[in-house]
This record gives sequence, structure tokens and C-alpha cells, in this order.
Amino acid sequence: MMEEMVGRLRQKARFRLKMLVVQLKRLKRFALRVRKTAGHHPEITSSSGTSYAFGKQETLALIEQMLPDRSTGILDVGPGRGKYGALLRERGYRSIDAVEIYGPYIESFGLSTIYDKTHHMDVADFKYDFYDVVIFGDVLEHLTVKKAEAVIAYAKTHSTLIIVAVPYLLPQIGSQLDGSGDHRQPDLTRDLFLRRFPGFILLTDNDQIGVFYLLTDRSRPQA
Repeated sequence: MMEEMVGRLRQKARFRLKMLVVQLKRLKRFALRVRKTAGHHPEITSSSGTSYAFGKQETLALIEQMLPDRSTGILDVGPGRGKYGALLRERGYRSIDAVEIYGPYIESFGLSTIYDKTHHMDVADFKYDFYDVVIFGDVLEHLTVKKAEAVIAYAKTHSTLIIVAVPYLLPQIGSQLDGSGDHRQPDLTRDLFLRRFPGFILLTDNDQIGVFYLLTDRSRPQA
């Protein structure tokens, strides 16, 4: 009798737990719908879309040295708050586009006011004809090795100068609701990056971040 009663209590407890899980999932789904409907994104905080200041001046100096023409076409991949775009505008560069995977960033950070064109999509699916410069600032660590290799391979045949900034040894679960902010290469170091992406040259680094570049043999097709 006692064992039977205990069994029924356990069964009820398991059922209530399952119902609680169902309710939590419903609440989460409802919350996501409210956010989407109201245009409110509580996952976006004061630190969202930011990147390391380290290496940016060296990056800008490299672009000015290699491609001083201010009509140079530049693609900023994963622009976040648009820091690279703003800095390049200050230096007179006139043709700057961006590709951003996380839609709420585009509106929240006013990316359409910084870039000529802001493409809302995964860079792995973005096929472009040619950019003189492609900047991957704090982007590759969010991609799997296979996807990152494919993205870099495409850039090698569709640009002249590729610049990559990545954090070293940084696991991360991002706040973005679609998971795009998670780090899928948290093991990156200077040596590992150079092994995974041969041909790149170290521009500058410290114990937290490395900036690398690759000069391809491609140039803008003649019109």
C-alpha cells in the first residue's frame, strides 16, 4: 500500500514537472513574440555589438597604406555598432557596405546611416562581386571552422585585402536570441589561427586579441 502511494506521488510529481516545463516554454515563446511585436530587444545591452579597441588604428593605417584611394570599396562583416564604418568615414572613405546577421542590431545601432548598404544575412550566404577590402572584425570566432574556411576562401577570390580580428581563448554564449553571438572557435590563439587560415600575416596582437591580414593577387575588375 505504501509503495503504491509513493509510486502515485512520484507519477504526479513527474507530470507536474512536465507541465511546468511546457508552461515555461509557452512563456518563453510568448515573450519572444512580444519582443518582436513591440520592437523591444532587452537582450541588447550597453555592451552589445562592441568590439576591442585594440588593433583598430593599425587596421586603419594598413588600409590607408595599401589602398589610399578614398573610392576604395570596403565590406565590413559583422559591424556591430558600426565602429569600423564610422572610423573609415572620418578618414574620407566613401564606399562602405556591411553585412550583419542579427537583424535587431541594424535598427538599434542605426547601421543604415553609417553604411551605403547594410545586408541582413549570414555572411556565409552573402555572394558579392568584389570589394577592395573585406574586414572580419570579431567575426570568425562565431563561425565553425568549416564555415570560416569557406568564407575566407570566397573573400580570397573576391577582394584585394582581407583583415581579420579575433579574440584569443574566449568561450562565449552570446546574448543574441538566434545564437549568432556564440563562439564556435573559442580555442583560437595566434599560432592556431595561422594554421587554420594559412597565408595570413600577423599585423598586431596582445594576450587577448590578434589582428591579421592577407593581400590577395586579385584586383578590382575593370568596368
